Amino acid sequence: MRNIADILRRRAVATPDAPAVLQGDRVTTYGELDDRSSRVACALLADGVVAGDRVAYVGVNAPPFLEVLYGAAKIGAIATALNNRLARPELLAILANAEPAVLVQGAHEPEIPLGATASLRRVVRADEYETWLTGQPADDPGVEPDPQDPAVIFYSSGTTGLPKGIVLTGDNMSQALAVLNHDVEFDATSVAMAPIPFFHISGFGIAVVATLNGSALLLETETEPPALVRMLVARKVSHAAVVPTLVQRLVNLPVAAVADWSALKYLIYGSAPMPLPIIQRATALFGCKFLSSYGLTESNGGVTFLGPEDHFPAPGREQQLRSVGRVMPGVELKVVDPSTLQDVPVGSRGEVLIRGGHVMLGYWQNPEATAAAVMPDGWLRTGDGGSFDELGYLYLHDRLKDMIVTGGENVFPAEVESALTAHPGVAEIAVVGIPSAAWGESPYAVVVRAPGPELSESELIGWARDRLAHFKCPVGVEFVSALPRNASGKLLKNRLREQVTPLRPPPQTPPRPAQ
Repeated sequence: MRNIADILRRRAVATPDAPAVLQGDRVTTYGELDDRSSRVACALLADGVVAGDRVAYVGVNAPPFLEVLYGAAKIGAIATALNNRLARPELLAILANAEPAVLVQGAHEPEIPLGATASLRRVVRADEYETWLTGQPADDPGVEPDPQDPAVIFYSSGTTGLPKGIVLTGDNMSQALAVLNHDVEFDATSVAMAPIPFFHISGFGIAVVATLNGSALLLETETEPPALVRMLVARKVSHAAVVPTLVQRLVNLPVAAVADWSALKYLIYGSAPMPLPIIQRATALFGCKFLSSYGLTESNGGVTFLGPEDHFPAPGREQQLRSVGRVMPGVELKVVDPSTLQDVPVGSRGEVLIRGGHVMLGYWQNPEATAAAVMPDGWLRTGDGGSFDELGYLYLHDRLKDMIVTGGENVFPAEVESALTAHPGVAEIAVVGIPSAAWGESPYAVVVRAPGPELSESELIGWARDRLAHFKCPVGVEFVSALPRNASGKLLKNRLREQVTPLRPPPQTPPRPAQ
């Protein structure tokens, strides 16, 4: 299967009556999803959309998102997923770059006028969607896109400038899906909770792999742990995407201790390591497996894999839980000196580079950015700092631009954050560099406290000094109710630096020497 449309076409033939999407009392079967996506395809053709045109969707996870995705693919158009959390000016900037022929909007989205870009032939608002499909036949146009042509465009978060359109082909996705499909063990009995937006590559990947296997996508979630427990059990969720801090809260709930977890097979997590004690407690409670990976939208999602067996390391190997796992089959990955681009030795830090069929075609209408990111020999420069250990596990050490240089020493915030996150009083943490008259920069921590005894600045700094060289320890701590994030949920360290730098004058006396 080398195009998106064939994934749904074949699944609808195999299991037409199986549930594809669960949302409240509404069940959409694979047959219905196939028919409705064909109606979308015919509506697009009626609007003059042809192969290669962009068809944009902005909205929350819902059946119309999938109908537009597969419908666009059935005529060879390029589905373009937009972040519904963006403000109207941000959406307009993306539309000016993508130049879609049709824009479909979910409910409660900022109104985008037809004249927002000269390319737009139609804007379909949520209350117009069913009317737009009325009278269209459920006939699949049967277009078979070239697997090397653009299939989907995702837009970057734009933390350092305007968002860039990341172009993925059918071949990109087929290679990525083959590995993901093998790793997560979906089947026709699986129910996947999909809280990650489909405009993220990880949420998109879960949705497409579910279709590939005839699994059901649950488009519901709960923010409060007790309600989440009840939902996971009642819906018989087999695969749940979570963050480590949520797992820690769940294992402490009395209601979780008596719940029936027999349906849960996998907890899929990212964004932070999972401490071994939490893994052990969660395994005893849920009886499930754990999976984590690392990747970028530019690499079509995960390129490394920390699998179930990796989560129970041999004695003395506990540090591998701080890694993002080992390289997936079919992927090349290396760590190089960012200046010379020469490989660095095992254990040394450098920039992570990726090569293989996963890597994007390029940035949409941005050849300069593409040339800066993808080298002539196909290596993708991630901008992420990393290192390998002797067994091939990859450890991330922050974005290179976030590295703190203090007194000539490089400090990677992720290392400091990992050490401080182990303190029971820390719920979330970010470490940034602030100006220092003596050292150029010094580490500074911004912390969201965990429930319980109130953590103090001196206590946390003392904790750090017991575990890290002193030049890596924060010179100060600011406690906040939440860390700043963008519409995609990505931590905004650039904004954080702007917020914390004025809090204190630059340290005039040097911190304790490195030990």
